[in-house]
Amino acid sequence: MTTSKFLANIFSYLRAHPIICLLLLSPGIPEYLTSSSPFNAIVLNPPQFVLQALLNLSLYGPGGILIREAAVRWKKGWATVLLLGAAYGILEEGIALSTLYNSLAGPVGKLGFYGHYFGVNWVWLSGILPVHMIFSIALPILLLRLALPETDGKSLVASRKGIITAFVFLGVDVSILFLFILYGEHFWMGWPVFLSSFAAVCLLMLIARRAPSNLLATRSTEPRISPLKIAIVGALFFTSTLLVEQLGIGRVPALMDMVSVVLVQALFLFYVRSVIGRQNNERQLVAFASGLVFPLAFIGFIAELHLPLVLAVDLAFALFIWKLAQNYRTSRNIST
Repeated sequence: MTTSKFLANIFSYLRAHPIICLLLLSPGIPEYLTSSSPFNAIVLNPPQFVLQALLNLSLYGPGGILIREAAVRWKKGWATVLLLGAAYGILEEGIALSTLYNSLAGPVGKLGFYGHYFGVNWVWLSGILPVHMIFSIALPILLLRLALPETDGKSLVASRKGIITAFVFLGVDVSILFLFILYGEHFWMGWPVFLSSFAAVCLLMLIARRAPSNLLATRSTEPRISPLKIAIVGALFFTSTLLVEQLGIGRVPALMDMVSVVLVQALFLFYVRSVIGRQNNERQLVAFASGLVFPLAFIGFIAELHLPLVLAVDLAFALFIWKLAQNYRTSRNIST
């Protein structure tokens, strides 16, 4: 069987099961491509791999499904998706894992002390929430639309029972992780921060519900940038954010570092919004997605260099992107 035939069969299966496509993309992108959940644990520590897979699917999966359903049913745009992605980020990194608050949390490093005020790791928060907004939520939803355009604007969960089930899985997963941090790592954020986290989640949900559907609508009808250039822009997003964040540690006040990180991300957002276009832009969107993911995949490869089984995940994603590019190869290509 040729590669094209094999990929065609996979896309045919995903077309019949679009939720599975979304479940593969998230947590696939934020967890396994980055090696945040090491893929080589499938050999080095199979029980850990299985446990992480179950927890990841029960966390990211319902999050992505519910946010997409909200945007579709409310008839909203990307602003709503990103705002709900921020709410999801607080739910995961704040309430479930406490990395937004715990100065000694493993992934946080120096940012647990640099910029820690009122119980919150603010510099870490300014960098990690957009990761969830984009890579955990928005990007999988975008790639689902590109892979299965017939699902655009259509609900994937028709029944109320399905929505309730997704909420239950998400709530149980968050509770399990919260209890693990509380009793396993003996960290408690305190009632003020705990209640404020839920208040922030509710506020973001309210704003997302009321946000105009065209709030982040692109300015131009046609794309004003070539696929290659927008891929480079995508690759620079995460690397620039990380560079600005890390260069500021110990050199400038934490508040200045946090503001700089937010400004860099905002500049990228508004630039992409001005050039990506609203139609005939599929090739640009595929290229932008591949550019966004490349730095994360590189970090994941370095993290598993001793046993780089993550290359299997990289290859699967690369084939997915290649198939998308092939599907849209006849799309109009407008360069600046």
